[in-house]
Formats: sequence, C-alpha cells, structure tokens
Amino acid sequence: MKGIDVSKYQELIYWEKVKAAGIDFAIIRAGMGKYITQIDPRFEQNAFGALSAGLHVGAYWFSYATSPEEARQEAQVCAQVLEPYKGKF
Repeated sequence: MKGIDVSKYQELIYWEKVKAAGIDFAIIRAGMGKYITQIDPRFEQNAFGALSAGLHVGAYWFSYATSPEEARQEAQVCAQVLEPYKGKF
C-alpha cells in the first residue's frame, strides 16, 4: 500500500487526484500540544476529503509532552478531536 502524511503545510489537497495517483491511505495530523485550540487547522477538511475519496485514514497528534501528566492531557485532547471519527479511521 502507498500512503501519505499530511497536515496544514500541504494546504489545499485534491483528494480525488490523490486517490487516482495510486495512494491508498493518508495519515493526517490532528493537532499538537495539550490544548484543543491546537487542532491542525486543516484536519477536518483533510479527514473529510480523504474519507470521501475512499482512502483508508489514520491520524496522529504531535506531542510536546515532557511529563506523564502533559502526555495524558495531550492524549485526552487528541481523543476529543477524534471522537466524531470513531469507527471511520
């Protein structure tokens, strides 16, 4: 399988063209850090586009944690961001 890793830095992605180019899956950055405001600004657009194009989709949360408590906070925020996609990724 061929896949890509995307975030806000790829800007607008034409997901049908991605699929037509032979890409099977996308790993999408959901966000970073310990606050909900740190969601990747293109996460929802990318998740919707990739799923609509029929790609397999996964997500990751970029961590800045330097302690177990910060890691827990980041994991909770990530879970909150991914909740609407439960069962789709």
